[in-house]
Amino acid sequence: MSKTSKYSNAGKGDKSRITNKKSFDTNWDKIFRRYKMDNQLQELLTITMEECGELIQACSKAIRCGDYHDNAALVEEIGDVMCMIELLQQYDLVSYQEIDERVIEKRKKLKKWSNLI
Repeated sequence: MSKTSKYSNAGKGDKSRITNKKSFDTNWDKIFRRYKMDNQLQELLTITMEECGELIQACSKAIRCGDYHDNAALVEEIGDVMCMIELLQQYDLVSYQEIDERVIEKRKKLKKWSNLI
């Protein structure tokens, strides 16, 4: 019975190593692109949360101070949130169609439960 080392082809021009390297590089590229995209999406959602929080603060301050009209801070924070919503759409996390459908539903609820509409 012959004993053969599992490393018998190592370093002897084993072409599978080249193929495996190409496969490794391709897989690494996919992983890196996914990791990069995941980081971008996390950053996008984190900044969106932060901007929503800043809008909440601006709304609260407007109520406390009675500063409803011509409120520069409120306009600034609304603009920042709208920018983030546009980026959410550009990164394909939401579509304007989905948002428009949701706006219709929210207006129905407001009509039923508030005096705003």
